[in-house]
Amino acid sequence: MLEVDSHKHLKKYYQNNLVLWPHNLTLTRLISRSLSRKDNTFIQLSSDSRNFWWPGLLIPLCLYNNNIVLILSEKQRRQLFEVELPKLKSSRLSFDYVDGIDLTSLDKKIWVLSYQDLIVANEKGFLKNRQLIFPESEFMSNELRESMSIKITPKDWDDLIECHSSFKASIIEVHERLNRRLFSKSVSTDAVIRVDTGEIAFLKEILKNDLPLLMPWKRAFDTVDNEWVTWAKLDNQTLGWDWHFQPLLPLETITGLLSKNTLLMLANSGKSDSFFLDLSRKRISFTVKVMLGNTLDQEPIPLFVPKRQPLPNTSHFYRHILRQCQRLILGRIRTTIILVDDMQLRLQLTSELAGEFGLRIVHETTDIETNGVICCSCNWWIINQHKLPTPDQLIFPMIPLPTLESPWIAAKVEMLKHQGRNWFREFLLPETLVILHKSVAIIRGKDVRVAILDGRMRYRSWGKLIFDALEPWVTLERLLPY
Repeated sequence: MLEVDSHKHLKKYYQNNLVLWPHNLTLTRLISRSLSRKDNTFIQLSSDSRNFWWPGLLIPLCLYNNNIVLILSEKQRRQLFEVELPKLKSSRLSFDYVDGIDLTSLDKKIWVLSYQDLIVANEKGFLKNRQLIFPESEFMSNELRESMSIKITPKDWDDLIECHSSFKASIIEVHERLNRRLFSKSVSTDAVIRVDTGEIAFLKEILKNDLPLLMPWKRAFDTVDNEWVTWAKLDNQTLGWDWHFQPLLPLETITGLLSKNTLLMLANSGKSDSFFLDLSRKRISFTVKVMLGNTLDQEPIPLFVPKRQPLPNTSHFYRHILRQCQRLILGRIRTTIILVDDMQLRLQLTSELAGEFGLRIVHETTDIETNGVICCSCNWWIINQHKLPTPDQLIFPMIPLPTLESPWIAAKVEMLKHQGRNWFREFLLPETLVILHKSVAIIRGKDVRVAILDGRMRYRSWGKLIFDALEPWVTLERLLPY
């Protein structure tokens, strides 16, 4: 009955809203079936679905809200509250929810949780027998890792000393020893330096049974017996540093939750990424698996990947990407986004391009001219893309492989090497495909060209996997300014 009612309401909804994705009727019936039967369901959406799938999910939830938990990223929360719910209200549909954990609502309202809320609710045992819904679930591991991150600032050290004055001398000695060691290794003004996890264990041993209850120290001391990586972010101007902690295996934290609760997961990228490999290793299975949409029906991306491009480790690679960027920028009337994760390379490229194109070239700012050029990291673009107009083109001077200069990436690679696993195929490459998917998802169907200026696309066997991940696309053999 829920399937039929949802189907009828979705048809009414589309009387006032343009149908932009043809598979929503099927999606809403699948979700209705999953809710009523409590099946573990995984639905793979084609990349052209973008944000058009929301009505197919929300309308069944308007009609059935029994013990439902909807877990959203910050970006998804904005989309829900600022765009989708006003549309539902105008169609006279009521989405009965509470924003956050609300024990008074029992099973009468949908809980809309952030990933941080999810971790807290799981730790306190509030999610038993609840049906969990994860839109864009392929990014779950990254969202969990960021939500579980811990940062200890210089003020937190002062608070620790104040609360444990009897250990003042020992705490100061540990801090000063770390301070000397970190700044002796510093090679830049904002260096990021790995810290051995034994340091937090040593500090915990000093305090022994008098461990602090204040945050974030309590959380940091809880990481001692688990798989975490720690590093320091230095500030040479203040001679201070922040101590960062992140879990290597964030999915481990909620494996019990995922195995005991009913799951409904939607995904917008391929199953080859590391998240799905992790799920299969945890033996989390799905009763229903469905692929909605066909890549062949989507609007192809105009893709410029010239043949015979040099590899990044060659001496003339930088001059190649500089010339290509200059040529691609010439005559463009809308925004250009140049995506470079390597900060040193990005700043060098920004400087040289600014020497030729002047104030058109900016670095990681949303305040730009109509035909401005933004040089930024992929992560900055993913976070800020909704604040910018649709660009003319995305340029990737290099394939955005995760850098081993990141302490978390380096530690994860070390762990996989130790286990004898293929760290490139199982981790770095899947992470790259996720980054590319998130970077280009917003521009699909908008006549935005994508240029990749890295010879590894043609000369490495795994380059084909990147071509496959970007499907559908149409080749641009040559470009002329216009």
